[in-house]
Amino acid sequence: MSVVVSSEFHAQKRLIKDCLIHDLGYKYLGNLHDQSNKPVNDEHLELYLYSRGYPRLAVVKAIKELKDLTEDRVSSLYELNKKIYSLLRYGITYREPGEKDKRLHYIDWEQPELNHFAVAEEVTVRYTTGKKSKRPDIVLYVNGIALGMFELKKSCVEASQGIRQLITNQKPEYISGFFTAQQLLFAGNEAQGLFYGTIETPEKFYLQWREDPKASDEASIEVRRLHDQTKNPLQHGVISLCEKRRLLQIIHDFVIFDAGFKKVPRPNQFFANLAARPFIGRGEGGIIWNTQGSGKSLIMAWLAKWIIERIDDSRVVIITDRDELDKQIRDLFFDIGEKIRRATSGADLREILNKSEDRVVCSLIHKYGHSAGKDSDIEAYRRELLDSLPSDYQAKGHIVAFIDEAHRTNSGKLHEAVRQLMPGATLIGFTGTPLLKRDKKTTLEIFGPYIHTYKFNEGVADGVVLDLRYEARDVDQELSNEAKVDQWFDSRTAGLTETAKDKLKASWSTLNKLYSSKERLQKIVSDVIFDMQTKPRLKQDRGTAMLVAGSIYQACRYWELFQMSGFKRCAVVTSYEPTDASVRTAATDPDQESEDEYKKRIYERMLDGKSVKDFEDEAKRLFKDEPARMKLLIVVDKLLTGFDAPSATYLYIDKSMRDHDLFQAICRVNRPDDPSKDYGYIVDYKDLFRSMQSAFVDYTSEAFDGFAPEDVEGLIKQRALEAKAKMEGARDSLRQLLSEVPDPRDDAAHIQFFCEPPAAEDEADADSRKRNTFYGLVSALTRSFADCSDRLVEDFAYTARDVAQIRADVHNYNQLKDAVMLAAQDWIDLRSYQEDMRFILDTYVTAQDSTLISKLDDTPLVELLLNNTSTTPVDSIMNAVTGDGNAKAEIIDANLTSEIIRKMPINKAYYGRMSELLKKIIDERRLGALSYAEYLRQVTELARRVHNPEETENYPEQIQDTQAGRAMYDFVCEQDALRGANLGDLAFDLHYGIIESLEDGWLANRQKQQRIKHAIAVTLREYRCPADQIDGLVDQVYEMATRQEEYFDD
Repeated sequence: MSVVVSSEFHAQKRLIKDCLIHDLGYKYLGNLHDQSNKPVNDEHLELYLYSRGYPRLAVVKAIKELKDLTEDRVSSLYELNKKIYSLLRYGITYREPGEKDKRLHYIDWEQPELNHFAVAEEVTVRYTTGKKSKRPDIVLYVNGIALGMFELKKSCVEASQGIRQLITNQKPEYISGFFTAQQLLFAGNEAQGLFYGTIETPEKFYLQWREDPKASDEASIEVRRLHDQTKNPLQHGVISLCEKRRLLQIIHDFVIFDAGFKKVPRPNQFFANLAARPFIGRGEGGIIWNTQGSGKSLIMAWLAKWIIERIDDSRVVIITDRDELDKQIRDLFFDIGEKIRRATSGADLREILNKSEDRVVCSLIHKYGHSAGKDSDIEAYRRELLDSLPSDYQAKGHIVAFIDEAHRTNSGKLHEAVRQLMPGATLIGFTGTPLLKRDKKTTLEIFGPYIHTYKFNEGVADGVVLDLRYEARDVDQELSNEAKVDQWFDSRTAGLTETAKDKLKASWSTLNKLYSSKERLQKIVSDVIFDMQTKPRLKQDRGTAMLVAGSIYQACRYWELFQMSGFKRCAVVTSYEPTDASVRTAATDPDQESEDEYKKRIYERMLDGKSVKDFEDEAKRLFKDEPARMKLLIVVDKLLTGFDAPSATYLYIDKSMRDHDLFQAICRVNRPDDPSKDYGYIVDYKDLFRSMQSAFVDYTSEAFDGFAPEDVEGLIKQRALEAKAKMEGARDSLRQLLSEVPDPRDDAAHIQFFCEPPAAEDEADADSRKRNTFYGLVSALTRSFADCSDRLVEDFAYTARDVAQIRADVHNYNQLKDAVMLAAQDWIDLRSYQEDMRFILDTYVTAQDSTLISKLDDTPLVELLLNNTSTTPVDSIMNAVTGDGNAKAEIIDANLTSEIIRKMPINKAYYGRMSELLKKIIDERRLGALSYAEYLRQVTELARRVHNPEETENYPEQIQDTQAGRAMYDFVCEQDALRGANLGDLAFDLHYGIIESLEDGWLANRQKQQRIKHAIAVTLREYRCPADQIDGLVDQVYEMATRQEEYFDD
């Protein structure tokens, strides 16, 4: 029996009826497509306010103030939304005759059940210009105010399309006015679930919610109960975010306007706050461990705000040793309108605490000189806090102290000082890294138990941070001429005692280990430059990299080598300052430059007259905001903690690091950015992650052997082991699949096996599935072999002959794959194929292959652009076919013709035009009217139009994202009988009318077909179609509907 597709319309109906109305108790306002809607429903808001006993004058004033803001067309959406949020959160003041000021609240935040929660669908909203309209799928109202909006998609359409609709609709030329009061925006489908954001949230920051099973508040318990009643991921997300208490709690306690961006909480930030509240209420301390990059500063801001508002006489003191975080916290509180006082010294902090004026205080553990380490900084800060403590000193108020980086081994000293300065304070430790085993017991004793944990692997699973990929590179230092070294040694040690010689030898051994030769550094520089030219994210100037050097001297040498190699877009950022004092005692030989003199010279050359601070600020700004202009930062310690730059994609490590320092460093590249950043990449030149051989110790790696194993779960994958298992599985599956190929098993036999002309449609589908399975297995084998090929002999007992055979198999399978693809006229989306090609190139870079690559010098530039950047099927032909331009052109023509013919039934009008355009291009090429380069340009553009009409054609927005809607539009545009009608609206109404009319098994049921035809006819009459032509047009539209995938089940 035919089953109707689970379209967005049906998902919408289920979501409203089963979830929002039945489970969550929202009232249904109906389908509002036939009226023009505003962000405030005056009638509903007025009824609510009167029901709460507010006087008429106050109600009129409240509604007017709110509506004046929603109807403002001059101010920005951000500013209007911020003002309206303030109105909703705090209400307005009013005064009745003879009485004091009172406050009217639009929403009862304390008693959610007393508010009116409602839902409407297909809410028509007029454009700002008033000429057209949009129709959000679902809108949530609280007391008549539109606070939530949904854009839903069918299960086979990515939720990202809904996100893009939400973003587009917020533009001033569309329906930005309807977003002025919106607090949460949702997009999703029943396959991927729900994604949420708020106004002006970029697509990359729309996230999915994940419940914390340990949350014990009433709303969380109810949410989990409702989750147990359905397996629908879309409904799970709606229950989590739209449960009445949860929705109001998020809006009231977890919205922030920060530096021009409105932000709502990630799940970890929300649940960390909820978990901390009872601890603070009881006066108990503890530790909040949320992994690097998960937004701890916002956790602090929201928690501080809750403390100040909810706890009488409360004060919050934030202590951090990171300049970046100190500035971030101060800026954040300033932006959200909260006053924060920064203590400039220990004495200043004492004075602030000894008074009662400032409720939020930030104190920075200063860096006491560039040579001071973290321990000495803490000790100096402790002395500064406690020295000369006045006899009458007493910290005022109920103090809650936030201690950043609570994992420090010296946290005991800081704890002691804080306890003396703030007796009775509740201490909350924050950390982004696991506690070391050796310090875990002590740290927990100091601060108390874990309040909330959010580990690295959880952040990856939620999309809050990116997973990491690791690669070890070895650049050995060897003596090229040991005899000459011995000769030099004998010459320079003549006359020394044996003991002196032994000491010199020991010194030589140490220096040889600690310092890199220029040749080694140059090899690493060449590596980085090569990556900059070949790795897609770096090559496209979207991504940046950081290089961790072993010392400031080595960092300077790296910078000089990059400059000499022509790579200018890099900078050194360290704690060094080139002063005369830094070289006062540096010289030991008048004919040689000392390390200190060298550092000063290089720094002065790099700074070019700027101060260190100005230079570093500009370098960091460019690195973050304009990655094309600052591709690489060379660092030693600075910026390895607290420096967030989403552009940072590669981290090159040439420094021995471990434990917290290493953990924090590698997390510099785990911040999400645009879709081109799929992972953070770690390139290790110090072998920090070599897997331990002893089964007795189960830490992730040597570098993290100070962490308890459960705390580092998921940080770095055992890449080679996983890849080997995948490789073996792919090889076995390929052998099994190809065992069915008949003798003589040559190319022709394989092509016939995968591409035999089908006798029936079912056989064609089976062959297509078989080919796709084959393509997928070859790709999986290619990637997994590239990932583990260098470890097979050393770690997994493969012989060199075994590896050579696998390499040959990979090569042969890929050639066979190319032959099958061409014979079947299959083509590959380059976006999914680039990774395979990258791994192939990485694996096969040999002298012979290098010779082949050098032939690209003779390739036309247009062809190179096609090979490297195009997303059309033309790429596959360019890569797979040898021969001259005409040979390649013939295959391109055949493939595009085949694709147009395949898609023609879906939209005859559009693909008919594409067919004519292709015919014109082919004829001009064959007549010699087009150069090869111009042919490639035109055929590439045509391929884009064939594959992505929604991106390349100027369709009306209401039907741009739906294939069936576009087909309706192209059809009605060709009908003389419909001229004069608004064709975009007509196409949308035809599409929408068909969806509303669909019933289970409609294609096999005449009565159900008639219902669809009736809906088509009604729509045509509404648009004044001549009566004598309606029947013919109904049949044509219906016939077209039977060929649209959107109207059928997947």
